[in-house]
Amino acid sequence: MEYSGYSMPFREHRVLIAEDESLLANLLVQAFNDSGYRTTVAANGIECMNKLTGFRPDVVIMDIMMPKLDGIDATRLIRRNPAFTKTVIVALTAKTDTGTRSEMLAAGADIFMAKPFGVFNLLETVNELLLARTGLNGQKGKGR
Repeated sequence: MEYSGYSMPFREHRVLIAEDESLLANLLVQAFNDSGYRTTVAANGIECMNKLTGFRPDVVIMDIMMPKLDGIDATRLIRRNPAFTKTVIVALTAKTDTGTRSEMLAAGADIFMAKPFGVFNLLETVNELLLARTGLNGQKGKGR
């Protein structure tokens, strides 16, 4: 799978994909890996929290409706940990009502994206958020 026009990240950023739908998780892994990111997957909120410290992601793609611990509560827990204040959290969900959106953003998500979504748009959004958060140019060999 190729995403023409998208450049590799400046350094190998790490993306934790918290998604209980395995087909979507696999698509996201392939898209981020093909774009130069290192990835790992958590199938529920508790697994996400368990992988967080060892993997130390720069980005968390967070589904909201997951078993064991939902994405809103997982996001709150991530934001309470000072080690992850610069971690970008992207809420990716089919649950798009304004209450859920407001609750997820209040919990600490940086952006809220509705399913279905464009993979290229997600990659570009993540790259822009990393650039804004870290101050590093996210494009290899290109100025912004």
